[in-house]
Amino acid sequence: MAEDGLWRPFDFLFKGRPGVYFLQPYDSSKMPALFVHGINGSPANFRFLIEHLDRQRFQPWVYYYPSGASLPNVADHLAQTMRKLQVQHDFRSFVVVAHSMGGLVSRGFIQRYRRGGDADIPLFVSIATPWDGRKAAATGVKRAPAVVRVWVDMSPGIEYLQSIFSGDLGVPHYVFFTFRRDGMAFGEASDGAVTLASQLRAEAQQRALRVEGLNETHVGVLESEEMSERLNALLAARALKP
Repeated sequence: MAEDGLWRPFDFLFKGRPGVYFLQPYDSSKMPALFVHGINGSPANFRFLIEHLDRQRFQPWVYYYPSGASLPNVADHLAQTMRKLQVQHDFRSFVVVAHSMGGLVSRGFIQRYRRGGDADIPLFVSIATPWDGRKAAATGVKRAPAVVRVWVDMSPGIEYLQSIFSGDLGVPHYVFFTFRRDGMAFGEASDGAVTLASQLRAEAQQRALRVEGLNETHVGVLESEEMSERLNALLAARALKP
């Protein structure tokens, strides 16, 4: 299904059933923690972080979407979905945790949700997000015989990447970037997939409450004990403030 989501996003709409999934019955005493995966990914990517989440105080929700689709459309869909869930369950707040391209989706989603959603978002955590896009996407748009729509929105300098930094997000944002000493992408230092330059885009750093680096690969960070510990500490400190 994840592969369909990238290469055949319209097929995914009928077979994959995009939306926000609960991993347990809704519990009004626990704050929702919304996890948003990246390109060619699925909610299963967050298995380790969710297994180590403080389940006494948080309930994990996962967003499943076709990662080859237009990023503005995905952000719109998530905003609409969360507004519907807020009306249905009347939750007062939720946190957002995103990996890779999921950070681009989430920042656009938060902008849209805050224009009409009633719940508070006390914390947004992004992990290894290519804030300045990926050169590989731009190359694909120029040279590939068939172009995946998301490549357009992931091309450096494209309108969507500029729009997500317009105005104040209004939500505390913690940026985690990943790197490997031997990691290279397009001749630049990286975590093996996304360059440090893209992860550390100036606007992302300037508008973040904190920026931290982890010596992990792009995907390996999602199974990192250090990442899990940092996430739980942030949730306890920021999301559970009275």
